[in-house]
Amino acid sequence: MDDVRAVGITSRTLSKAESLANTFQIEQVYDTVDHLLKGCAPDGIMVLVSANQIYDVALNLIPTGIPLFLEKPPGLIPEQTKALTGLANNHGTKNMVGFNRRYYSIFHKGIELINQNGGLLGVAVEGHERFWKIVDRDIPNEIRKNWIYANSTHTIDLLRLFGGEVEQINALKKSVKEQNGDQFAASMKFASGAIGTYTSHWFSPGGWNATLFGDGVTVKFKPLETGIWIDSDLKEHEIVPDDVDVEFKPGFYRQMEGFINMVKTDILESPGMDLAEALKTMELAQTFARA
Repeated sequence: MDDVRAVGITSRTLSKAESLANTFQIEQVYDTVDHLLKGCAPDGIMVLVSANQIYDVALNLIPTGIPLFLEKPPGLIPEQTKALTGLANNHGTKNMVGFNRRYYSIFHKGIELINQNGGLLGVAVEGHERFWKIVDRDIPNEIRKNWIYANSTHTIDLLRLFGGEVEQINALKKSVKEQNGDQFAASMKFASGAIGTYTSHWFSPGGWNATLFGDGVTVKFKPLETGIWIDSDLKEHEIVPDDVDVEFKPGFYRQMEGFINMVKTDILESPGMDLAEALKTMELAQTFARA
């Protein structure tokens, strides 16, 4: 992006920061966050640490008032995200949480197709986690036991992106191997009147996908990075992604545009999410976790 530059970087493992700085021409490497703040006076800060570290880093940065981009999950449990939300409100700190799939160009083209045909009737999201591969990575136990917040919120958030706020929900949970659940199913009604379903079987092959149902049109994202729509004659049509979602990892470029615009204007535009909105997604996940 021509109108922004990375002026400083730090990492708990300094050699990683130095390697990234060399690769991407980042101007300065600092050994601590405090030294970074004092050394380069950033207009905005991106917090891209491990899922179990984001909360502590954000807790220290929010009082500075500098606009923040926080990877998800901002807190490993909803209560932490709620605490960060209150802290950001108290300090007036503008913030954005990284749910890059909200910026997929094919998603918004699919939504437009549905809206052109009478609006959304239903949405079905499948968020199967391939957990047998995840457990082989020896991830920290605190992340593993909170995986529904640490990672499943990517697909759970699609319910809110496509359907809006959930008005009624019936959720079921089962534990096959994971103490806090690894099988989830839910049916719901959105405030818009549309109905939805969510299923997630963590040890069953399937991946992530979503289907939108309209009047005479169905939109499918399977996998999420590809899109088709089906007309009333059952003919399939490709949904072509924008160039930025081909050149870069889908959603990332537009997500960064949203953050940079927030830094410049103090306004986070849709479909971006701040801490308060991320909390709503985590609380929806909590409904599944407590079923």
